[in-house]
Amino acid sequence: MFRTRIILIIVLLTACITGLKAQNDQLSLGLRTGHNAVFGGFAAVSLQSHHDFSCNTFLDAGVQYNTIGRTAAEARSAFFRDYEWGRMSAEILLAYTGLSSVSSFAAGVGAGYKGKHIGLRAGYYYRLYGHQSDMIKEPFNIYYELRGYLLSAVEDWDLDLVVTNNEIFELERHYQPSIIAECRHYPLPELGIIFGLGYKPSGMFNMSADYYQTFLNLGLCYRW
Repeated sequence: MFRTRIILIIVLLTACITGLKAQNDQLSLGLRTGHNAVFGGFAAVSLQSHHDFSCNTFLDAGVQYNTIGRTAAEARSAFFRDYEWGRMSAEILLAYTGLSSVSSFAAGVGAGYKGKHIGLRAGYYYRLYGHQSDMIKEPFNIYYELRGYLLSAVEDWDLDLVVTNNEIFELERHYQPSIIAECRHYPLPELGIIFGLGYKPSGMFNMSADYYQTFLNLGLCYRW
């Protein structure tokens, strides 16, 4: 019941926001495969959407299924303002993940900056996790992202280096970031190819930093 309610909330929020008139839309189909220290080999398939609206607002939302038995749904909406030196934004996020025995729901707020060569995001989130009536509260968590745009001057290619603990579908505690190299190529104006590599240690920042996960991302995106 808890899982159904949370997914319904995220879907309804997404539907309400996408009811606004969109200026730019993008739909992505993704595949992730890799190795996890706990579960072994895994594969995950996801569907994500991005919408830019005329009221200086954008929405990122998606769902994912992982062969370890994990499902995830997430929606992030932000208001932004562009300046000569870059873009400033304020955002909200809702995230749900569920395994057979444990579910998690998080809600948060944050702010971001995007320039020509670098992007920064940081914020706070509140999380509940556990099993139905036996839920544990995490009242204070932080999320962050540091992103470098290495091919900002190349029209049909994007190459980003990212350190983050809040990759979509992967909202983690502050001491467990992922280190990711992301690449996108647009052979056609409407069609893009996505590929990337990532590594996630089990802990950082004065905690153990043993291996936890490596992964490969592949995908296609269509924009209009």
